[in-house]
Amino acid sequence: MPIRLDQRLTAIANLVDYGKVADVGCDHGKLGYYLVSTDRASEVIATDISKPSLDKAKELAFENGVADVMQTRLCDGLGAVCSEEVDTVIVAGLGGDVISGILQRAREEGKTFGSFILSPNTHPEKVRKEIVLSKHTIVFDEMLECAGKTYTIIKTKKGESALDDMQIRFGAFYKTSDNFAQFAKKELCSLENILAKNPEAQLKDKIDLLKSALGDRI
Repeated sequence: MPIRLDQRLTAIANLVDYGKVADVGCDHGKLGYYLVSTDRASEVIATDISKPSLDKAKELAFENGVADVMQTRLCDGLGAVCSEEVDTVIVAGLGGDVISGILQRAREEGKTFGSFILSPNTHPEKVRKEIVLSKHTIVFDEMLECAGKTYTIIKTKKGESALDDMQIRFGAFYKTSDNFAQFAKKELCSLENILAKNPEAQLKDKIDLLKSALGDRI
């Protein structure tokens, strides 16, 4: 059965280097199934804290004949995934505080993985901070719009790294990212319109920060 992914999950799938993948918080398992059925991954471990969701993922794999390469594990985060058991860990569709917590627990347990692909719904800055602490370096960091919402997608690999405060907040490559510039200009326009209608709004610091990030691209 063919699976259609939305723009965000398609972008995530396209970032996967062939190998073994853990899809953390897999929901009904559509991304994992897509990866193995299109030969983008050799094997997928789909994990979720919700047994009903995981049962759906297991059913999807069984009905489509990929249960041998798509297994499911009931756990919180990476609790049931061993260090280096997979090449790539995907965590998408959760808040940045939750994703950073998953990475932090893995780090504190001494678990290491070759690559992370992360797409926080909120607070990407928290995720970037934890990436640095986990001794990974960011190789992809972009924003995209899907179903009227703006998402961040980050890919990492092993390696010591450092990010300044602006990179933590806006993205590792915000200075050269056309996507960031587009979204930042849109937000800047919105904030300035609000301020024009309500001069008492406490928005000056946000506006100044966005202008600083955009530089001569305003």
